[in-house]
Amino acid sequence: MTSTADDNATRVAEMYDGFVGAQMPANLHFGYWSDDGDQVDLIAASERLTARLIERLTPASGQRILDLGCGVGGPALELARSYDVEVVGITVSDGQVAEATARAQRGGLADRVRFELADAMELPFDDASFDGAWFFESLLHMPDKQRALSEAARVLRPGSRLALADCFRRPGYDEPTEVVNLIDIDDYAPLLREAGFTVLDIRDVTEHAVFPPPAQEQLREYIRLHPDIARLYGTSITNWLFRDEEGAHERGPGGFPGYVLITAQRR
Repeated sequence: MTSTADDNATRVAEMYDGFVGAQMPANLHFGYWSDDGDQVDLIAASERLTARLIERLTPASGQRILDLGCGVGGPALELARSYDVEVVGITVSDGQVAEATARAQRGGLADRVRFELADAMELPFDDASFDGAWFFESLLHMPDKQRALSEAARVLRPGSRLALADCFRRPGYDEPTEVVNLIDIDDYAPLLREAGFTVLDIRDVTEHAVFPPPAQEQLREYIRLHPDIARLYGTSITNWLFRDEEGAHERGPGGFPGYVLITAQRR
């Protein structure tokens, strides 16, 4: 692995280690809102998004699923609660491994869900050893996306599904940062094909991911309480969230990223 990738993994690990124990929700991802009138809170919308990604995997009983960038385990545990599958989650954060493992034990799922310290760009698993995998807002942190996708393809059995929920670059979103590195939506298909996947669906769901006002205020409050969380979302979206507050001009420009859901199949 290149030194750049090593450095990035270290920065991401430090960022996530800082959030562990900060009473952050297990499912603090972007959310899914049905339309402009949908005012469910960020936690409920994040759970909806998790359900939509699970649907894209079409998991079957007894399968072994890999969560590439598991965080503190919320989506992996929800997958195991919903389907009789084994889930292995990986992260570059020791703190996240400990917290996710504790959550699995408290939820009575430690027999089917485990979490390990590993880098998605250099997976410690045998070839063709999983029946499905996902990148749930984790590919955006990886500088070598081709390598990460190729590693996912290597450990998946032919015919297995890969699901992605990811942010992509669009006008007004001013990134990358030290831990967020977005690509254009048109870049996904060639990257996936080169890695060994057949693309089944690429869906721009940005209009469903933009936080409505109540969720914006909820996330602003998280950032006020835990300022380092701004690194997770990126400076551009943080500036966008605080755009109407006093001193916003000092933060600089910002905008909301695009959001995409993707399903691919290992050839």
